Amino acid sequence: MKPLIFNSTPLIYITKIGLSKILETLEGEKYTTPLVKKEVVDKGKDKGVPDAFILEKLFENNIFTVISPKNQQFLIMLLKTRGLHITDAEVLTVTKDYNGIAILDDDIARKVAKIYVISHTGTPYLLIQAVNEKIITKDRAKQAIQEMISAGWRCSIELYNKLIAIIENL
Repeated sequence: MKPLIFNSTPLIYITKIGLSKILETLEGEKYTTPLVKKEVVDKGKDKGVPDAFILEKLFENNIFTVISPKNQQFLIMLLKTRGLHITDAEVLTVTKDYNGIAILDDDIARKVAKIYVISHTGTPYLLIQAVNEKIITKDRAKQAIQEMISAGWRCSIELYNKLIAIIENL
């Protein structure tokens, strides 16, 4: 099983809707980068965001391994991409370094991943895997998508309908 390399958005939204148990329980290795940890824990705590404190506990309990990118040349090249955030570039570089699966939602980051043939998926994958691994029910997964959207997670109507259909057919 390939390791999962997490970007900020999936960590924030899964935790924000009260499903951090998915992050704890999903099978396989889970990695992220120092900048992602800084963004979701340190900056979140500075803002007083409740999910930052939950994520801090996950890091303290070694649910995630924090890894810096090895291939600095690749990272530098990615950073020249207009609109690609440094956290996205780090996640993509670590994913390439460790032959993992990037868990990210940003459109530009996903396009860059496709160009460089870096395996990637988004937050809904976590919900689908959680249903497959019997961590949550189908109904809870569908509810989670609605809660994420209400919390500000971006999702087109087409994607929403596709996700609901996928979950129903699990």
